[in-house]
Amino acid sequence: MKNNEHLRLVAIRDIRKGEIVTLSKTKLKQCTIDNTLTYKEGESLFPQVAIHDIQENTPLTRDLLEKPAIVLVVICRLKSTRLPKKALLPLNGIPSIERCLLNCVAVSQVKEVVLATSDLPQDDPLEHFTLGGKVRIVRGDAENIVSRMLKVAVETNANIIFRMTGDNPAASPEITDLLISEHLKNGTDYTRSQFSPLGTAGDVYTVEALQRLSQNPKPLTHTEYLPFYFINNPSLFSVNTVKMPSEYQYPDWRLTLDEPRDLEMFEQLYTSLDLKREPLFFDQLKEYIINNPEITKINKDVSVKWIDHDLLIKEINQATLLK
Repeated sequence: MKNNEHLRLVAIRDIRKGEIVTLSKTKLKQCTIDNTLTYKEGESLFPQVAIHDIQENTPLTRDLLEKPAIVLVVICRLKSTRLPKKALLPLNGIPSIERCLLNCVAVSQVKEVVLATSDLPQDDPLEHFTLGGKVRIVRGDAENIVSRMLKVAVETNANIIFRMTGDNPAASPEITDLLISEHLKNGTDYTRSQFSPLGTAGDVYTVEALQRLSQNPKPLTHTEYLPFYFINNPSLFSVNTVKMPSEYQYPDWRLTLDEPRDLEMFEQLYTSLDLKREPLFFDQLKEYIINNPEITKINKDVSVKWIDHDLLIKEINQATLLK
């Protein structure tokens, strides 16, 4: 019994600075350093983020760790051609990008919401969408989304970033919170959803993994398709695919804004719900669509830009396969 009192948590392997630390990355070992975490302390404390590189078998103390600092980043520009300046188009009187941001600020686990756009003059109108100071505007590289996200991380001291794209006016606060929880629980580099309706979910990145990606010697030419860099390089990045619970499994619903028929669908949706400047939660959205299934037929046949283009998919896969 006396020896058991000295069993404390140590790193089960090398842990990078900025990596999420979970109980699964620790083991119990005899340790006489008094401030080393006990298993009970680890259960209540983790997940945490490593402040420094931690070598295997290092006793884990609170001064090596910090709380996850999660920032939700909405990536948006005004360069769309199929539906020009779609982010500014009104949905029941409220611009589409504002609809997206209203949903994002309703997420409970994030410390800040940022609208990340380019530093080009054509994107100047997006500067106004601060929601009365609830949203920070960060401007950066027009093409390199990784660079823009890392700039946000520096300005907000984030160590976890949830990425949402600005063409999702029905972004789900509930699905976002679920994905964040799963990301922290599993301690992976990247987390994505499976079977959620298109346009309701974003994805989660550990900032340390984004930094490693940015330092890769291969030029990042296709960051618009950022998930492929993680999915196509399993030896470099850990990926967590979260199968949505049944209440969120409606993969046939198209709830993203890219084409005129999408605009028609969203205008009918928001007008029928009579939503003003307020978030749209998934339960409310689901109830309306189930009771009015004809609304999903408006844009059902609109295809995702890249998914049916074999040559483009081949190009993306080749470009995102890293050294």
